[in-house]
Amino acid sequence: MSLTVQVDRPIKNVAEDMFDRASFAKQVAETISRRGDPSSLVIGIYGPWGDGKTSTLAMVKEYLEPRADVLSMDYNPWFYGDSTEAITRSFFQSIKNKLEKSGWFSKENIGEIMATYGKAIPQVGDALQGVGEAITTEALVETRDKVGGILRKYGKKIVIFIDDIDRLDRRDIQTLFKLVRLSGDFDHTTYVLAFDDVIVSEALGEAYGTGDPLAGRRFLEKIVQVPLHLPPARSDKLRDLMFAACDRVIAESGIKLSESDGPELGHALIEAFGAALRTPRRVKLFDNAISFAVPILKGEVRVVDQIQIEALRVFYPTVYDAVRANPDHVLKSQGRRQMQGNNDISMISVSIDKLEAGDREKEAIRYFLNNLFPRIGQVEYGEGWDEIWANEKRICSADYFRRYFTYAIPTGDMPDRAIDALLEQASACDEEGVGAALDDAFEKNSAEILIRKLRRHEVTLALTAAPTLSLALAKRASKIPVSRDIIFGTFVFSQAAIFICQLAFRMEAAEQDAIIADAAEHSDSLSFISELLRWSRVRTTEHADRGFLTPERRHPIAAILAKRFFEASDKSNLIECAEDRFGELVFAILRDGDEATRQLILDRLSTFLEAESKNAILLLKGLGGRSQGGDGVIRPSEFTTETYQSLSKILDPDRVYAQLRAVYGAELDAVTWEENWGGTYDVDRRIANQFSFVHRQSGQEAGTDQ
Repeated sequence: MSLTVQVDRPIKNVAEDMFDRASFAKQVAETISRRGDPSSLVIGIYGPWGDGKTSTLAMVKEYLEPRADVLSMDYNPWFYGDSTEAITRSFFQSIKNKLEKSGWFSKENIGEIMATYGKAIPQVGDALQGVGEAITTEALVETRDKVGGILRKYGKKIVIFIDDIDRLDRRDIQTLFKLVRLSGDFDHTTYVLAFDDVIVSEALGEAYGTGDPLAGRRFLEKIVQVPLHLPPARSDKLRDLMFAACDRVIAESGIKLSESDGPELGHALIEAFGAALRTPRRVKLFDNAISFAVPILKGEVRVVDQIQIEALRVFYPTVYDAVRANPDHVLKSQGRRQMQGNNDISMISVSIDKLEAGDREKEAIRYFLNNLFPRIGQVEYGEGWDEIWANEKRICSADYFRRYFTYAIPTGDMPDRAIDALLEQASACDEEGVGAALDDAFEKNSAEILIRKLRRHEVTLALTAAPTLSLALAKRASKIPVSRDIIFGTFVFSQAAIFICQLAFRMEAAEQDAIIADAAEHSDSLSFISELLRWSRVRTTEHADRGFLTPERRHPIAAILAKRFFEASDKSNLIECAEDRFGELVFAILRDGDEATRQLILDRLSTFLEAESKNAILLLKGLGGRSQGGDGVIRPSEFTTETYQSLSKILDPDRVYAQLRAVYGAELDAVTWEENWGGTYDVDRRIANQFSFVHRQSGQEAGTDQ
């Protein structure tokens, strides 16, 4: 895709006039051409940067072009050196060259006369104390009069256009106005100067008079006889130019807006930035900004939001910087900010207050930001909106906010284009392509964002893609990151299983059974199979029915888990093959398996217990669960009466106790139950002591009952 950037280039002729300045330019040209007074004239065309002064000069020159008695020439001091002498010499050399090329004065050698005049200027110019001083050097007066006489003799008029004066540094501005004053007395010579009068007044005021802008403006009035302020560009024309830029960029990028997107964008741009549409240059900057940003992030953000934030960057850059630097303020609700102690005045509000704008304009910006970031306002938006905004790729989504400011996909994130490509591959049953895409995301530590984005498609994804995608995920489940954190460590892992179950939920019963069984049969993680059982199980949560697998339909999945579990244990042992998820697997099989499957796991546990005395401790730790203390350390849970009663249904407690005594001896007969063993202790011994104490207490209670 080609990137079209609107170069800030002035128009070349009247036909390109978009802001109705042609009539103004024509009047200036007629004033120059019809003027009968032979004395020199200095016309000033005033306007801020980017207001179209250069374009207006082009139209003035076009209107003067048919006049045979007018010789127009340009002098742009910006092109020459930054020293007083360089500007002075280049100024008169430019006039000399133009006069000689005209062929009007070939017999008079007027060019050389003008060059001689210019050579003498630096010697006098540096001696002048003020711009308004008169020329007193006899040689200069004589030379000036000679040039004027030639112009009168031939009845010709010279018009010298000087642009970009306000781009010079202050010293060069002062030099240029000295030159205009010293050469401004030539008969039949008109200077048309275009500049920002505020900037020039400040520069002149710094050198002359009292040193303030007012003094500079007084000196300016001594030089410019006809000060003209450029007519302001029509706001409706600037608005149309802005909308045309949006239409062009959206069309070139191949983006289609919904029926509501267009009106929303148009309303936001006019309401928020209508007061800032002051110059054509600012609109062209906006055009260039969206021409750069929109193609880069096509498909990765909401284009309506992107254009709006780019408009904020162009028209109110300080507010844009404040928004970019304060994501928490714009993304979190007021209540959540207050809970986190962030009650200070927002830097965004401060940036708006500091704008050189009226109250109405400032209020429009606040309203604009409230629409772009709903949580800035007083209305509370619950967590459910996070998913809605993320699905729409809104700038108010924490998942997408950074993209709008970096013009790239942040590290750890995943391009939406990549997600779309993955889903297309899944729809085409391209298991190899889907697998490669998943592997790439996992290697880049993007598993969390990948699965979160996949879940946004679980309701709309074509079911033809479900088997391929589910199988590919299950085969790589072990690559999904799981941290040691008890509460949140398996969050992403669980979300992957939920995604598969949600896809299956939309299918017919036979297809549901098949997709879950296929994922369980081929998964490279036993724990992932238990997660599939967990999230596909029929249940009621939050007053809503969840899942789809009834107990009878879960039996085959549990049988697959048991078979896979036993196969893995044959290569190591029952505990090691499951690592710290041993208890989870055992209870999943016991909960969801049929009678035969449950008996198989019970037999395996009994055999493992009898194999070695130390296995009793391994079983107690694996089946007793884990807990995370305030210090963040994960340890085996305390062995309570409730834990004992639960395990007694799985293992013979007498056999467990006998195996423990074989390791620790008869001293277990007299131990007490202690909860806190201090900073350093023998975990195995603590578990053995706690189990033994509870076991003795249970035996005594049983004897009493008898």
